[in-house]
Amino acid sequence: MERLSGEARDRVRASSLTLVGVLTLVLVAAGIYAGLTGGQPVGVAPSEVLAVSADGRTATVAVEVGGCERLQGVDVEAGADVVVLIARVVQDEPGTDGACEDVARLARRTVVLDEPLAGRALRTATP
Repeated sequence: MERLSGEARDRVRASSLTLVGVLTLVLVAAGIYAGLTGGQPVGVAPSEVLAVSADGRTATVAVEVGGCERLQGVDVEAGADVVVLIARVVQDEPGTDGACEDVARLARRTVVLDEPLAGRALRTATP
């Protein structure tokens, strides 16, 4: 940097500081995201359709959630012939005693479809 003029040296320093600042923000955002999702990968949970509304626009799903799992949501993949509901869970940290419940529980979620079923099959994804 000794060969650079004063103005060029200032630009290089400013660019370097900007790069360091952006990288810091990205890493902080990644840390916050990991904290909100439990820090563990998202998985697919077993689920079952309990009910479908008369107009075919909403479905109620029961999702099997394990001891240290948390239901993140139910995604909808709609095609011409079939609509698939995908229940996603994340791993939570064990409780203060370091253990997870050994019993699965059912979580219910109502899903609103963008379009009515109108004769399409409704299925759930399996892990």
